[in-house]
Amino acid sequence: MGHDEEPLPEKRFAEHFMTGRTELDPRLYYCGREFCQPGHQYGPTMRDHYLIHFIVGGSGTFTTGGCDYQLKAGDCFCMFPNQPSAYRASDDDPWTYYWVGIGGKLAADLLQAAGLTLRSPTGVQPAPRQSEPLLAELLGRSAIDDLAGELHCGGLLLQLFATFLNGSGETRTPTRRKDGSEAYIARAAKFMEEHYQSKLTISLIARHVGLERAYFTKLFHAQTGVAPYEFLLRYRMEKARLLLSQTSLPVQIVASSAGFGDAAYFGKAFARLQGMSPTAYRNRP
Repeated sequence: MGHDEEPLPEKRFAEHFMTGRTELDPRLYYCGREFCQPGHQYGPTMRDHYLIHFIVGGSGTFTTGGCDYQLKAGDCFCMFPNQPSAYRASDDDPWTYYWVGIGGKLAADLLQAAGLTLRSPTGVQPAPRQSEPLLAELLGRSAIDDLAGELHCGGLLLQLFATFLNGSGETRTPTRRKDGSEAYIARAAKFMEEHYQSKLTISLIARHVGLERAYFTKLFHAQTGVAPYEFLLRYRMEKARLLLSQTSLPVQIVASSAGFGDAAYFGKAFARLQGMSPTAYRNRP
């Protein structure tokens, strides 16, 4: 890609570009594949987006940040935005690779989840037997630039990133992230606000943010002044009050819609927090 020499035959080089009909995140800008010639070189150059290469055969050298990385089949590397980079295929065993150019707010988070960062721009594909068919399908589907193709490719791109998380076939034990405590609480609060209608447990919420239940509960209380369950209860009550005030739905449906599976419990909890029954609250002057 980005060659100065004569273009290679189609069977050796292919690249497809996406129009961007939707606001998918991450957004796929283009993807491609190349069976490199011996010594084929690209760069040094910069991109304004992320460009990830997945090596499926051969070997070569990736250069960025003043470092040379010797890479082979099963490895991957990423050119980060506005960072000069270059790469060169081996003279004796030139590599074959797929690439994807991506952007969007989630791109950095997905790359970090895949273990690719500015300080560590190379890695090992944990499940190459899964990722190579996905890359081949992505390249083939992207040749048809329509809305259905874009949606299909967006799904394949997410599946590709998922291979980094579950490619080993092992269940990963959540670990404490290195964010500040405020970030943990913000994620937990957002999760509860988005899923308050579902059956949530404190263990589930803690697992979502990557913390042990006891530590999460202590941290949440220290940051907000209330226990996580009390926070969730108050948020559900706020939704219930709105439904009681703005609709004529039966109290049982209000309870269920606000995340309370038991209407009787909802009535008791509502009376405790509001000082009156749900019906009295609805009929107040």
